Amino acid sequence: MTRGALVALSLLLAGPAMAQQPPRAQPAPRQDDLPTQVERNIRTCIGPSQDMALVARCMDSQRAVVAPRLESAVERMLATQSNPARRAGLAAVQAAWASYRDMRCDFAGSNPERGADAAADRAACLLQFDLSRTVEIEQLLAPPPAAAQPPRQQPRR
Repeated sequence: MTRGALVALSLLLAGPAMAQQPPRAQPAPRQDDLPTQVERNIRTCIGPSQDMALVARCMDSQRAVVAPRLESAVERMLATQSNPARRAGLAAVQAAWASYRDMRCDFAGSNPERGADAAADRAACLLQFDLSRTVEIEQLLAPPPAAAQPPRQQPRR
């Protein structure tokens, strides 16, 4: 894979994680940091190869790992909606998102100028969408962080 492709892959995978973080000093990645795990697994899978078919297979394999987590997050999100109309509305939003993802990534993977490499473009697109949607939903489901209490000042005497 060319240096430009590696940079693009790094930005692709880091994008969802960075988009979700406030602009401040970043702590070390947690064990359950999904984007970091996926990036590490893809780098291990691809290794030094420049074979774009291998890149596509590696991304597809990571998408297969992310998919159950996305499905679980969507089910948990749907379960938060006690009103049947809201639950149906949320299900429609998720279906529309999936349709958009598929159409967008099919388009990305159909560029005739990319030839056989277009399959890797489609795989990267699908992985990026699924990864960012998983992170988005899981953050919405996470309990809000405890507000830091300012230190109490001792009354003056």
